[in-house]
Amino acid sequence: MKILYLKNLKKYSVCSLIFLFTINVMSQNMQNKLAQESSLYLKQHSSNPINWLPWGNEALNNAKKEDKLLVISVGYSSCHWCHVMEEESFKKEDVAEVMNSKFINIKVDREERPDIDEIYMKALVLMTGSGGWPMNIIALPDGTPIWGGTYLPKDKWIEVLNQVSQFYSTRKNDVVEYAGKVRMGVIEESLFEPVTNESNLLQESIDGYAKKAFSFTDKLNGGMGIGQKFPLPSMINFFMRYSDLKKDEEIKDFVFNTLNQISRGGINDRLEGGFHRYTVDQKWHIPHFEKMLYDNAQLLSVFSNAYMINKNPRYKEELYNIYDFLELKMTSKNDLIFSSISADTNYPNGNKSEGDFYVWTQEELKSILKDEYSWVSDYYNINENGFWEDEKYVFYQTVSDQQFAKDLGLKLENFKNKLKAVNKKLFDEREKRIQPIIDTKIIFSWNALTVRGLVDAYKATGDKIFLKKALKINSAMEKYMIDGKNINHVVGQIKKENVLFFEDYSYYVDSLIGLYEATFDTNWLDKAYKFSKICNDEFETENSFYKFSSNQELFYSQTLIQVQDGVMPSANSVMNFNLFRLSHYIGDREFFKTSQKMISNVSGKIKERVTDHMLWLWLSLNYSNKFYEFAICGQKAKEKSEILSSYYLPNSVIAASNKPSEMYLLKGRFIRGETNIYVCVDNTCKFPVQTIDEALELID
Repeated sequence: MKILYLKNLKKYSVCSLIFLFTINVMSQNMQNKLAQESSLYLKQHSSNPINWLPWGNEALNNAKKEDKLLVISVGYSSCHWCHVMEEESFKKEDVAEVMNSKFINIKVDREERPDIDEIYMKALVLMTGSGGWPMNIIALPDGTPIWGGTYLPKDKWIEVLNQVSQFYSTRKNDVVEYAGKVRMGVIEESLFEPVTNESNLLQESIDGYAKKAFSFTDKLNGGMGIGQKFPLPSMINFFMRYSDLKKDEEIKDFVFNTLNQISRGGINDRLEGGFHRYTVDQKWHIPHFEKMLYDNAQLLSVFSNAYMINKNPRYKEELYNIYDFLELKMTSKNDLIFSSISADTNYPNGNKSEGDFYVWTQEELKSILKDEYSWVSDYYNINENGFWEDEKYVFYQTVSDQQFAKDLGLKLENFKNKLKAVNKKLFDEREKRIQPIIDTKIIFSWNALTVRGLVDAYKATGDKIFLKKALKINSAMEKYMIDGKNINHVVGQIKKENVLFFEDYSYYVDSLIGLYEATFDTNWLDKAYKFSKICNDEFETENSFYKFSSNQELFYSQTLIQVQDGVMPSANSVMNFNLFRLSHYIGDREFFKTSQKMISNVSGKIKERVTDHMLWLWLSLNYSNKFYEFAICGQKAKEKSEILSSYYLPNSVIAASNKPSEMYLLKGRFIRGETNIYVCVDNTCKFPVQTIDEALELID
C-alpha cells in the first residue's frame, strides 16, 4: 500500500494502477445513482443494494420499456421510521433481490418534490384511510398507484412485493382496472363544485363550524384528539381569534392551556430552544424528536399572538428560545435557514438510536448537577412522570414557574436566573454528545414562513432583533433563490426542468406583506402585488384556486389543487389572505372578489372535514365580521403604528406614513403638523383621532 503515498505517478507500476482502478470501480458499484443527488435523504440511501433511481425520465422510461411495476418510496432525512425501514429492509440483500428483479425503484425526497408527495399521499389515504412516512407506493409503469403503505417490517414488505408482482403478471387487466379507479378517486378529491346560490359559508353561522371543530379537542391536555399531539398552529390561531371575538371563555381557556402544555412539555427542548415535531402521547410528554423548521416558524407567530393577548412572559420567552435555536443550529453561512434536524443519533458503529441526544439518566444528571439535582429533578420530573424508556428521562414540567419558585421560597426572577444557569450547564454537557444530523437543505417556502414568524415576534415584542433576522433571511432568499419571476423551491436545485411550486409564491407574498406591517415601507407591498400577479398568471385555475405546481408530467398533476390545512397551512388559504389584505391596502377589488369566491367554493370541503380547514375557518371571520382599516398619517405615524401593531387585532390592516403618500389607504389624508388616525370599514371612515386609545374605542 506504500504506492498510494508516492508523489510521482510515473513510479506507479501497471499492476498498481490496475489495482487502484479495480478498487475505484468496486467503490462505485457499491453505490447506486442516488449518490449523484444533492438531497441528504437520497444520499442516505445511496449505499443500499437496491438500484434506486431519483424521480425522473430514466426511471419512468425504464419501467415502461421493461413493463415493470414501480416502487416509489417517499420520505425525508429527519424521518425516524424512514431510517428504521432502511435498516430493516432497504439495506438487506434478499429485499434488494426482489426489488431489483421485479421492480423499477424510485426514491423521492418529499421536501424537494412536494408535488409527488402530495399526489401519492392522496392516493395512499384513498386506498388505506391514512398516511405517513415512509410512504411506499407500488404503481403501474405510467405512475398510477395500485398499492400503498407506510412502514412495514422486512418479511411483510417482501410478502407484499411478491404478491403484487404476481398479481400484475397473472391478472394484469384487473390491476389496470383497479388503478383506473384509484386515478379517478384522486382526481375527484381535487375537484370543487362552485357555489352558485346564496347558501355558502359567508351567509351561514360560523358558530356551528367552531362548535364542531371544538368537539374534537382534548379539553384536559390541550390540542386536538386524545392520542398523538401536534401543535397545529392553524387550529390554535382559529380558536384564539374566535374566543377573543366571541368572548368565549371555555375556548379561550383551552387555547392557553394548549400553549402552556406545549411550552412545559417534552415537545419543548428547554436547553437549546426549538420544538420537536409532535409527541407520541396525549400529555405532550414524549416527543418524536425530529425538529422541523416549519413548526418552529409557525410557533413564532402563535406565541406572538398569544403574548399580544395576555402578556404572559412565558410566551415571550418562547419567542427568544426559538430565535436562539434558529441562530445556534439552523442558520447557514448565507443567512438562510436549514430545513430540519433528525430524531436519530448516528453512532460510529453504524447503530442509530432515536432521541439519545435529548434524554438523560438520573446518574448523568446527579453527576453534573450535584447538590442542585434535587430541585431540578422535581422541576423537570426526573421521576415516573418524566420517564421515557431504558432508565432515561425526558424533561417534562408539570408545575408553573410561579408556583415552583414559591415552593422553593424564591422570587420568580431569582428562580429564573437559577434555572437559566442550570440549563446552560446541561446544554454545555449535552453538546459533547454525538449530535443528530442537520439536513442543510434550504426550502424557500419554509424560509418565508420563518420571515413571517419573526415579523410577528417583532410586532409583539418591539425587539428589532427579530426584524433584523427577518430582513437578513429575506435578502438571502432574493439573492440565492429568486431568478426574475421564478422562485427555486430548494437552493442549489436549479435545473432546466425546474418545477415551480405555488406554496413558495404564496408564503413569499405573505412574508412580504408581513415586512410591510413591520416597516411600513411600501416597496414591500409593491413586491407583494407583483408576485401575486405572477401567481395569477402561473397557477390560477378556472375555479379561482391555484394549482399545486407548474409541473404537468405526473399522471394527474394538472388537477392537483391543495386546500387542506394540516401541520402547515395550505398555500391556497394563505393566498386567500394575501389577496384579501392586498385588496384593502391597494384597493384592487378583483383581488377581493377572488378571495371571496375562494371562500365560497371551499365551503363544501369545510363542511365535510372542518378540522382539515382551520385556516379557512379563520379566514371566514374576515367576512362574517367587521374588518377595519387603520390609516395613520403624520410626523409620528410610524411610531404610533408600531404601538398599534403590538395589539392583537386580527380583523384589521394598518397603513402608515410620515409623509404624503399615493398609497390607496393613505392618499389625501396627510395634514402637515398633525398625526391623525383614521378608522375605516368598507371604505367608510370615522372622524380622525390622535391617540391609540381613541382609535381602539372606535372598533367593536
